[in-house]
Amino acid sequence: MTNAFHVGQLVRVTRPSSGYADRRIYCILCMVAEERGIPLYRIKNTVGAERLVSAEEIEPAALTALP
Repeated sequence: MTNAFHVGQLVRVTRPSSGYADRRIYCILCMVAEERGIPLYRIKNTVGAERLVSAEEIEPAALTALP
């Protein structure tokens, strides 16, 4: 399993399932088992909202980003 991201990395959602851009900063908590060959990541924002996303749905946050 090749990891595009690592635990603790700050990311932004680029293709949200709800249809609009979610520009909040999220932190990758862990990598979840692959589903149909696609690795899934559990991410969490500062409010405490967690979600599962694939690598295609997220991008690294800027180096100056704060959680």
